[in-house]
Amino acid sequence: MCIGIPMKVKSIPFPGHAECEGRGAVETLNSLLLPELKVGDWVLAWNGMATKQITEERAHQVDKALDCLELALNNKVPEVDDAFGDIAQAREKMSTDFMEQLTKRKS
Repeated sequence: MCIGIPMKVKSIPFPGHAECEGRGAVETLNSLLLPELKVGDWVLAWNGMATKQITEERAHQVDKALDCLELALNNKVPEVDDAFGDIAQAREKMSTDFMEQLTKRKS
């Protein structure tokens, strides 16, 4: 599984590259997959590349999910419904086994 990091385009230093900022980092990304990028756009970054253009709202959703994962990795209990709202809204479509795993709390 790959996890894209949401980043905002700050400048286009030359064609095919975008200087982006997100989650406390600044990185120059290869943007050849997204030739129509402009300053202010949001992208998902993975392995030095801008892989997908996203909305600002989606960028904030992904940031919340990443914050949630970071809390869990540090043995803290995150607020799952807030971080994964899109999944929480689809609970009735999920299997019982998956729901048990999703709602299991560490004692």
